[in-house]
Amino acid sequence: MDRSADAPIAGSEPVRFFVRLPHSWCGASVDGVVRVAEAAEALGFDGVSVQDHLLSSRGTSPCGHRHTGDDRMVLEPLATLAFVAARTTRVRLLTGVIVLPFHHVVRLAKEAGTVDVLSNGRLILGVGIGWPKAKSSDATQRMSLHAELAARETALFRLPGPRATVMDEALEALDRLWRDDSATFHGATISFDDVDLRPRPVQQPRPPIWIGGRAEAVLRRVARYGDGWFPSQASVDVLAAGRSRVLELAAEAGRPAPTFGVNLFVAVDRDGAVARDIVQDGLGHRFRDEEALHGATIAGSPAEVVDRIAAYVRAGCRAFDLKILPLSTAETLDQVELLAHEVLPAFRPS
Repeated sequence: MDRSADAPIAGSEPVRFFVRLPHSWCGASVDGVVRVAEAAEALGFDGVSVQDHLLSSRGTSPCGHRHTGDDRMVLEPLATLAFVAARTTRVRLLTGVIVLPFHHVVRLAKEAGTVDVLSNGRLILGVGIGWPKAKSSDATQRMSLHAELAARETALFRLPGPRATVMDEALEALDRLWRDDSATFHGATISFDDVDLRPRPVQQPRPPIWIGGRAEAVLRRVARYGDGWFPSQASVDVLAAGRSRVLELAAEAGRPAPTFGVNLFVAVDRDGAVARDIVQDGLGHRFRDEEALHGATIAGSPAEVVDRIAAYVRAGCRAFDLKILPLSTAETLDQVELLAHEVLPAFRPS
């Protein structure tokens, strides 16, 4: 299939595609991480990605009835990317996302800067505040299981203040640690003097920082600190509305427009019904109804997936982190190949 002439791509920024590595939940394996990363590079994807959780549970996994292993498995993200950096040469390495308040900012600057050096400047640091601890739900998703997990993770730390305050200060501190020859920062929750941190990242003045989340506070955070907005499971309408707000806030702050991306669960099969059944099985329990599920995921035949991605592109999205379902390495590799041959060409220059 070659639908490149139909792809509604406006503006100069290319559309980039990342593949989530199988480092989490019951599908996690070292062999899978290597094989998917190498396939993504060979088949022309722009990058690979990882998530960040200290803990996990059966209820938060998207494996549905295709359960094959231990859903508590989550390989540490930056260590995984350092490992992948040694097996690849081109693909960008994206954290989607690091839960920033759970990381000591100086240590994170050291670790992430090291990954950027080891990969010769391929890191994109996606960060987020983490799931809410309250058993609340948004308009489309039931988040109680994720809230329970977030509460368990938060209990492992003695955070010096509210997560939002820690998040904002960590973003400013991280920027100084990477930019300044000797960094000093004093905030309500983070404080240090004369930190001459090395190695410096290859990417200067810093690796790109993409910020996840959808709340108004997140959009303000992106406009003030971020190089990209990167929400998860956002529908086209949510992405479009958030993009408009971020552009408004960035203009008010005198900052350039960021990159707009999204990370989404995806299934593609030549029989679109098979792909939709996979997503329904793995994620149906999380969403309020089928309309909400299909609005915040991508599933179908290659042609249907092209159409869904094109809707996001028309809304201004330029980066897609594809979290492929089901979780098995073999099925992920099959879909990576199908996406490479029958979806990505629609969004590449002729």
